[in-house]
Formats: sequence, structure tokens, C-alpha cells
Amino acid sequence: MSAAIASTSARPPEMGPPRAITTPFWDGLLTGGLSLVGMGGVLIFLAAGGQVGFDEREWFTLTILLNSPHFMASYRVLYGSGENLRNHVWATLWVPVALSLVVVWIAFANRPEPVLGLLVLVSSVYLAWHYAGQTWGMVSTFSRLANFTYTDRERFALHLGPRCLLALHVILALYGRLPPATWIAPETWGTVYAFVLYMACAAVAVSLIAGIWAFWSAQSRQGPVPIRAVLPWASYYLWYPFWILVPGGFFWLQLSHALQYMAFPLRIDLNRSRAGREAFPASRRRLHVGLTYLGLVAVGALVLHGPPLAAHAFGEGWYSTPTMRRLLLAVTHCVAIHHYFVDGAIWHLRDASVRRPLFAHLLLRKDTA
Repeated sequence: MSAAIASTSARPPEMGPPRAITTPFWDGLLTGGLSLVGMGGVLIFLAAGGQVGFDEREWFTLTILLNSPHFMASYRVLYGSGENLRNHVWATLWVPVALSLVVVWIAFANRPEPVLGLLVLVSSVYLAWHYAGQTWGMVSTFSRLANFTYTDRERFALHLGPRCLLALHVILALYGRLPPATWIAPETWGTVYAFVLYMACAAVAVSLIAGIWAFWSAQSRQGPVPIRAVLPWASYYLWYPFWILVPGGFFWLQLSHALQYMAFPLRIDLNRSRAGREAFPASRRRLHVGLTYLGLVAVGALVLHGPPLAAHAFGEGWYSTPTMRRLLLAVTHCVAIHHYFVDGAIWHLRDASVRRPLFAHLLLRKDTA
């Protein structure tokens, strides 16, 4: 999610019920607070001499409950709106068609490995852009909800962090991927890679200082910075030390990202479902959100993990052959790439078509959700 926030010199007072996607507390907890506490605690434990590592197979239930439905949620937002269907033809039609053709190629090619390897690489690199965009989108959203604004210089300083972390993510994604020896000698590549990695880490450190200055500068004009705007930005800086230092740590980056994302499409879905109906009991809201979430879990489990779940339940079969495993890998990475593209297409706060469904509940005086 990305957005542009106009700058002003004063912040008007907040009126009415809490301005939040869920509630102020849950917004902060889901979009950064939990990551800061959990990952920060593990890193402190490591610094104190402890040892820790994660095997994602032992946490597969969390993949089903968090990571898989967050992919499906973006489809519900995209295809659940006629306006999106008209305005985002590339996201709704042409990119899915192109990715489907890639899956067909991998299914029938004699040597699908090169294409599959390229697909995995593209997905890994594109994910870096996705994480950075979502982080800035959350900073923008929660700043807007608090009527908290930034000057152009402050906004540039805050943008610098996600951009530097994006570069670091790409470098880490390239780890172990040697270019052909005819292009560059492996030893030379290793030296260049190490130098670039150290430079990226230095840039990240500079961006952290710049971001702290930007929040401090904005606060000096407008009063306390909304903590919900700081938490996703700050937690993003913990993700990469966690990935580098903790075996299996990348799995928790995925879950943290999914947890951050889920509240936004669920809020849009709820606001769409109640359009034109001011009286919408809290019990009905909770039921609607709960059923929608369970539906996303079921569809995500079937689409992204159907064969492994079938193998676990019924034993090995045609759905667990090497060919089918390659095909499932291709499908999951194509779904991921499409999700990243969709996210970049539809989540722009400067667009009224996004602001209306995302913030519609704030216009209804009886809504306290």
C-alpha cells in the first residue's frame, strides 16, 4: 500500500469515535506492536547468548491461518468491486492470464526447472517492493486517521527507510545465486556481494536516523506522533536482523506481513457489506468478519496447500508426485506475484476509490468498530 500525504502546519482536533481500521489498540498491535515485542524478544535472547531456530513445518497451522488467507483477501477486494474491475484491467485480467500461461508452460515443458527458478527469483525480488510499499501505506493510513501530516523533507526521510530495506531485501534474496562464470568469476562475485551488502546495511542505519528525525520534526509542530504510524515503520527495521540472525526467521517475516495486511481488506469487505445501512449491530459485524475470514482460510488452504494437506490426510498419491510438487510451487509463486501486483494497483490512499470503502465506517456515527 502506498500513498501521498499533504503537509500542513497544524493538526485539527479529532472528533467522534476512535478513528481506526479496527480499534486503536488492535491497529497498533497487529501492524507492528506484536512484531516488535516478539522479534525484539528473540533478538535480545540471542544477544544474551541463547540459541533459537524455527522449522516452518512445525508452525504450518499459522501458515494456514495467517499467510494463506492474506493472499485470498486481496482477490476479494479486487474482484468484489465493479470499479476495480473497470479501473484495473491489468490486475484483474492480463497479469493473471500471463501467469497462467507460465504455469501451463511449467506443466508441459520438458525442462521446466529454468523457468521455475526464474519465477521463484522474480517472486523473491518483487516481495521486497511489496513489503516496502505496505509499510509506507500503513504509516500513511494511520497518520491520515490522526490528521498528522509531514513536510516534503520529512516524508522523504520516512520513505528512505523502506527504500533502503527494500535494497537490503533484494541483496539477501540474491544470496547463493551465482551468475554464470562467463559473466564474472565466483570469487569476484563474492567480494562484490559482500561489499554491496555492507553498504546496504550502512544505508539502512542512516535511514533509521533520518526517520527518527522526521518523526521528531513532525512532532515538534503538531504534538505527539501517533504511535500507530510509528509501529509498522519501526518493526520493519527488526525484520531483517531477524531474517539474518535467526534460523528460519524469514517465516516469521511472512507471518508478520500477513498479520499487518489482514485488517485492511476485512475492513473494506465489512464496509461494503453495510453500505447504505447505518444501523448495523456489533454482533452482526463480528459474525460477518468471522465468516469472511474463515472462508478466506478455507480457500487459501485449498488453493495454496491442497496437495500437501491431502498427502497428510490420505497418504501419498498422484497429487504428491515430483511433477505435481513443481506445479504447486509454480502456482503458489504465481499467486504471490499477482498478489504483489494487485497490492500495488489498488492500495493508493490518494484514490477516492480506495478511501471510500476503507474509511466509510468513520462516517457512520453509530459505528464504534
